[in-house]
Amino acid sequence: MDLVDFHSHIIPRADHGSDSVSTSKMQLQLAESYGVARIVATPHFYPQRTDVESFIAKRSRGYSALREELDDNAPQIILGAEVLYCDNLENLPSLDKLCLGNSRTLLLELPFTDFGREVRRTIDALIDDGFEILLAHVDRYAPENIDLLLRDGVKMQLNAVSLNTFFRNKQLYEWIDAGFVVALGSDIHNADEKAYKSFQKAQKKLGTYLDTISKRSDKLWRAISAITVQK
Repeated sequence: MDLVDFHSHIIPRADHGSDSVSTSKMQLQLAESYGVARIVATPHFYPQRTDVESFIAKRSRGYSALREELDDNAPQIILGAEVLYCDNLENLPSLDKLCLGNSRTLLLELPFTDFGREVRRTIDALIDDGFEILLAHVDRYAPENIDLLLRDGVKMQLNAVSLNTFFRNKQLYEWIDAGFVVALGSDIHNADEKAYKSFQKAQKKLGTYLDTISKRSDKLWRAISAITVQK
């Protein structure tokens, strides 16, 4: 089973990730060389800085420029966004356009402060509105904050690099065992080989856990791609 990268910054000039089509092509070549054949492109969306329509237009321009330079053997790409949390996010116009592909799965970046009642309320409101929440790089947050958000419908994405250290590994594996972790991500921003090298190292580190996460990632990818018209 080929691997899926559910968190990447490979769209040229869409955010502070890839700065050019050339860089994006190198990122995709690195992905392919380390066994990653399917990628979700998730440029940063900051609700305090821009609106959804402007973001989508910018992302589309970058993606179109990239597609012109790719051959048929390049990794498959589905468009999405890494959406930074803000209070009352559920009221943002056209929020559904930021989901992964044409799905209702929203990759949500949480604040790095302690989570208060408003964070939990907003996430509950998003779920009630039919969004499936995928928490981005949960390995970066205090476990006690993440645990406050866990409920049916909330899933997790880990950055692969987090599985290459001994720091907090026990907690990460507990989340995997409990079924919350459904995706890995490179979180690649430039053409540094470390992003996908860490992805490869994580495969070895995960052992039997790799098959579990790979099956969950494959299921999620198939669900998203089944309802997504490639743009």
